[in-house]
Amino acid sequence: MRGLSIMAGIALAIAATLSGCGDHAPDASQSRQAVAGREIPMRYATTFRVVERESYRVIDMKATVVNWGGNAVGEEQFQRLVLVPRSAPAPAMTGDLAGATLIRTPVMRIASNTGYHEAITRVLGINNRLVAVGGIKSYDDELRRQVRAGAIRQIGYGWHSPPELDALIASKPDVLLMSLGDMANVGAKPRIEALGIPVVPIFLDNEPHYMGRVDYVRLIGMLAGREKEADAFVAMVADKVDDLKKAAAAQPARSVISAWFAGGDRWMPTIRNADAKLLRDANGRNPFEAADDPQKDSFNRVSTEELIARGRDADCWIMRDSHSQPFKDVATLRRFKAYRDGCLFAADGMTKPEADAFDFYETAVIRPDLVLGDLVRMLHPALRSEPFRYIRPDGKVIR
Repeated sequence: MRGLSIMAGIALAIAATLSGCGDHAPDASQSRQAVAGREIPMRYATTFRVVERESYRVIDMKATVVNWGGNAVGEEQFQRLVLVPRSAPAPAMTGDLAGATLIRTPVMRIASNTGYHEAITRVLGINNRLVAVGGIKSYDDELRRQVRAGAIRQIGYGWHSPPELDALIASKPDVLLMSLGDMANVGAKPRIEALGIPVVPIFLDNEPHYMGRVDYVRLIGMLAGREKEADAFVAMVADKVDDLKKAAAAQPARSVISAWFAGGDRWMPTIRNADAKLLRDANGRNPFEAADDPQKDSFNRVSTEELIARGRDADCWIMRDSHSQPFKDVATLRRFKAYRDGCLFAADGMTKPEADAFDFYETAVIRPDLVLGDLVRMLHPALRSEPFRYIRPDGKVIR
């Protein structure tokens, strides 16, 4: 009966929302026009724009949903958010604000459907505001303990399915940070909004530069009233990245491939966008690199034959991560210079196997300086003054 009542509530809420729109719904082309105001510059992010007005801010967010390892699907997603301090009157939601999502700030109850959102709330010092998360795979021990104890609800991870509505409603969030990993999540978004839960779509994976991902810390900082902390964090990461790039540029360039085995005759090499930029900024030459394309994922499928043809002379090879299947054909591996020279690495550091938790998919997403540091040390032995963190020498090499 409880499930039926919730579904009935959903249906009524959607019907009310649709009937309320009537003939007054804003034209899509008009609603997506840039709004006027003082722009708060984002140095790196391309998927959102922030404009400040007298007593509130407008954030426009847009990106396409890109299939994992593939291409964009569906039309471009767009969301206009209006952030209004709790102490200020709300503006009229008409004109260029018609159809926008009103959010009172600072948000105090946050729901999230992806692990790296937790990394953002942690660096901002607001993990105590999380009321719902994807599940129990958090790398953060205390957060995982609270989820297991039921103090924080589980709504499901965005790469598996849309949020579980019963748990989401029961958590009573001020806002849902929602990664739109596939079209099923896109379809669920208006249903969640119809229930009165403001949704902030997170397009972090669509950022073509790895520092664009870090700018999302500033976005969440604006929502949470932690702008100073967010600005300081982004500046710290940027400074460390600049230092690493300078150190790497002073070393001889070396060739590198990052390709993991997906089974059968399929390898997944890094080709473009943010992940390819990390290899390049470590002063690595990637024989698979192609032009950046926001309509495509950073990696695509290639055959073993193509991997050999293009990657056999690479000095180093990142050949394993958490998705990899075992590859046991030693005769094929011996055709690669990186294998023969012993420069094989794996993106398997900072893991907690007992919790099925990988910090590479949490903190590392917003700390590209840490990942870049591993890549620099991998390619340039003279710079190995610190231990490896996420990407480290492969301890499971078959000989």
